[in-house]
Amino acid sequence: MDMLSQGVAPLLQTVQGDPGAIMGPISHFFGHIINFIYTGLVNISPVNALGFSIIIMTFIIRGALVPSQIKMQKNSAKTRAIKPELDKIREKYGNTRDPELLRKMRMEQQALNQKHGINMVASCLPLLITMPIFIALFGVFGRAFLFIPSINEAYSALSQALIDLGPDFRIEVLTPIYQSLDLQNNATINGVALTETSLYYVPLINRFINAFTEYDWNTVFYAIESGYASHYDAVRYLYNNVMTAETFFGLNLVTSSGWAWPGIIIPILSVGTMVLSSWQTSKLNPATDPQTKMMQRITMTVLPLMFGWFTVGAASAVGLYWVAGNVFLIVQNLIVLKFFPHKIGLGEKPAKA
Repeated sequence: MDMLSQGVAPLLQTVQGDPGAIMGPISHFFGHIINFIYTGLVNISPVNALGFSIIIMTFIIRGALVPSQIKMQKNSAKTRAIKPELDKIREKYGNTRDPELLRKMRMEQQALNQKHGINMVASCLPLLITMPIFIALFGVFGRAFLFIPSINEAYSALSQALIDLGPDFRIEVLTPIYQSLDLQNNATINGVALTETSLYYVPLINRFINAFTEYDWNTVFYAIESGYASHYDAVRYLYNNVMTAETFFGLNLVTSSGWAWPGIIIPILSVGTMVLSSWQTSKLNPATDPQTKMMQRITMTVLPLMFGWFTVGAASAVGLYWVAGNVFLIVQNLIVLKFFPHKIGLGEKPAKA
């Protein structure tokens, strides 16, 4: 039941190290991009800057993928056009399991695809590109302070203020929270591992507080108010700076969306926009057989619900990226259907005046 209600939320409640060797370079690449966008926006207004940075970066990524998506749609149109010929090849060989006959059937199918300029790799290219990007951005959005120096400065100031409260505060307040978190073995920086005795090292405390829940922060501020009242306003001010940097119209972009308002708006938008974009895709790629129709129904129902559940537990920033990407795709499909249907084999090219 916890898995159904929390989704991937437990991943956000871990103190993590740097991105791995495979996803690390991709994460840092997009980290530089979002930092560039964020730096420009924050100079205009720090309010909602991170959210708008994510949306702008999403549009940039999606825009770069438009040519490959158009090519994929062209391939789909060509495949529909030659389907009768492909069916004849299948009928010719029937349900044979003979390896040699299967090899000849595949060769004939490949030859037909080549004759009509169909590239099967191109049909999978958008998915092959977007999935590594999505996985890499999962780490970037959940820990923006690692990639955006100005947010890191806000984190560091808050961490230093907590350290300055003294060893008793670290032992009595921070250590129990540390013990309640699921800590990854790679939660190290510059060779220093996050342990109960290293709760004085600012870069590690930054990772530590990044995993705090609302309950953890309530515990911290209750302890400060009770035993360190003279520091309360200063720590609260620094905490508000971090929240301002990570909030988008009332949504904390670093924590999971959850089932409560306003976070639940992200899963709702995720499901709604994905259903609409899937419906448009079915119009761009009309089904010609029962199996394809079944796959399209699954795409329009099951997948949106799955991604909706995923965004419940993921950082709201990840959900915002997904929703923004769906909105971009919806607008792209509207433009293609309205003005360029001939580009993907739907309708004739408009005659010149």
